[in-house]
Amino acid sequence: MKFKMTAVFMLICFLSSAIFADKSILYMSDSVHVSDYFNTKYIDMLQSLIDDDFGKGTVNVSKITKFDMNTTQCLEICDVLFNKKHQDTLILNVGDSNYHNLYGFAAYMKNRDRDKTVVIRENKNLYEINNEMLKLYGSTGKNTLTKVIGGVYNSLMGGGSDKTFKPKVVPNFYVLNSDFTEDNNFMATIKTYEQAWQLIRDGRFDEAKIFLSTIIEKKPSQSMLYYALGSTYLTENSEGCEAKALQCFEDGILVDPLNKLNLCYKGLELIYMLYKGEITADVLFFARGISQYITFPSESLEAIMSINTVDYDEKIQTINDWILSDIDKIRNKAFVANTNLIFVGYPDNIPINSLLSDYAKNSSKAMYMENDKINVQDNSDFTIYSMAKKIYDFLTGNRILIKK
Repeated sequence: MKFKMTAVFMLICFLSSAIFADKSILYMSDSVHVSDYFNTKYIDMLQSLIDDDFGKGTVNVSKITKFDMNTTQCLEICDVLFNKKHQDTLILNVGDSNYHNLYGFAAYMKNRDRDKTVVIRENKNLYEINNEMLKLYGSTGKNTLTKVIGGVYNSLMGGGSDKTFKPKVVPNFYVLNSDFTEDNNFMATIKTYEQAWQLIRDGRFDEAKIFLSTIIEKKPSQSMLYYALGSTYLTENSEGCEAKALQCFEDGILVDPLNKLNLCYKGLELIYMLYKGEITADVLFFARGISQYITFPSESLEAIMSINTVDYDEKIQTINDWILSDIDKIRNKAFVANTNLIFVGYPDNIPINSLLSDYAKNSSKAMYMENDKINVQDNSDFTIYSMAKKIYDFLTGNRILIKK
């Protein structure tokens, strides 16, 4: 819901800023591999190239960019866009965010598997959930859940299916401490959270860890502080950071498990998607356990449970299927709206480029343009101009822009 409101606001700003022109081009990007500053200059240069050859006011080039926007979020914007204003050409640079931003994925899987039986579970309260999870971790090696995960994981790693999985990351279960109390001073927590993120942005990781750990020890009930601490470990990216971050996210979930907006669920999702090996089995162990006690899980938890594997290649293939499903819907909307659809590759050697290229080759209603690899830190005018000139040549070469 939050993203949908943001998408509508972005569209209102875009529509209100558009000028009347003979043709319109809209560029949409996730701003993952290049910054929004880069994208702004890129579109400005493309506009200048078009103005020089076609005259000002003949073609309007606009952009909608949002960091980490995945294909489902792009599709939601297109739903609004095609109902509000005709676009002659839509240029998309999206898809890579899907591998770590699972917004909309659970809904896609529900629709895909709608004939499967859905198990409705009854919510347990905070203390019941923590007690049940403590039993799960305390009985590893005996519980059916550990055997299922252990068999799958060990067979994938070549260890056979006769071994049971024992999670290396174990939560602290702060809720079960005798002195645990719920702190309702949310504004003070927000201030602490902002202070912590300033330390993280400044690269003062040790200070951030000490600051957050001290606050958590005194007030262990605020989940966003665990998210900040886990994010500190991931941003620092030292050896073993993912295990330390996972424990923070698990702890943060267990102090507020019924809150679908708990940021630690997002942290759980990030580790599950960005890392390979045993750490993903630890994530899945925790996710499978806690999902048994929550009637309405967070979107991130639903997404993890929908993928439900520690096999990295299988995980990526499932995400690829989701991406293709979304871009096919975008293509169909563009076709109905009589809009040219162009996918542009990321300026880096990454697998999503091949996926988008192959899709366009097999589609009669979409095109693909490869971008040259660049240094993503290079915001020089020459680099940006080179990219703008390439898309300009593509537009004229494919007769999307034709001089009268």
